[in-house]
Amino acid sequence: MPRRFFSRISKRFDPKKKSSWYLRPFSYLLNQPVYFSAGRRAVSGGMAIGVFIGLLPIPGQTPLALFAALMLRVNLPLAAISVWISNPLTFVPIFYFAYRIGAAMLNIPAETMPESPSWAWVSEEIALRWRPLLYGSILIATSLASITYLLVSTIWHVTTFQRYRARHRKKREESRLPG
Repeated sequence: MPRRFFSRISKRFDPKKKSSWYLRPFSYLLNQPVYFSAGRRAVSGGMAIGVFIGLLPIPGQTPLALFAALMLRVNLPLAAISVWISNPLTFVPIFYFAYRIGAAMLNIPAETMPESPSWAWVSEEIALRWRPLLYGSILIATSLASITYLLVSTIWHVTTFQRYRARHRKKREESRLPG
């Protein structure tokens, strides 16, 4: 199940299709099958990279995840898709939680928001409060990326083992039938 599912996702990003003008400089890299592999290490690594970079408060998360996936030779589409763990609906709670964790790590009292924050207040607070946000984000990103890698690998092993057992159980039943 996992290999078939991830193969279907990766086939949508087939590098052998006629590429756009902006992808032509990267055609040598994109024609390497390892970047679209549906193997356990490539899939879990791609998802872990995407989750890690998606939880960092930096701009350009998708290109950065693609670059990291290229360097580590893991699944490119899954790295790009996994970045969207911090989408427009989830980034405020994620980064607020990261700020609170970072403030607790650095023993900085967490500030509360005023009833009607202005852009001036936001820019002042960002200048003062970037360190707890960054530290908390790195801690959360590292933790969740590790959990993602282990969880995907474990699910992969369990489903592979179940398929193996079912296949051998079926062979045993077929061999017992009188022929």
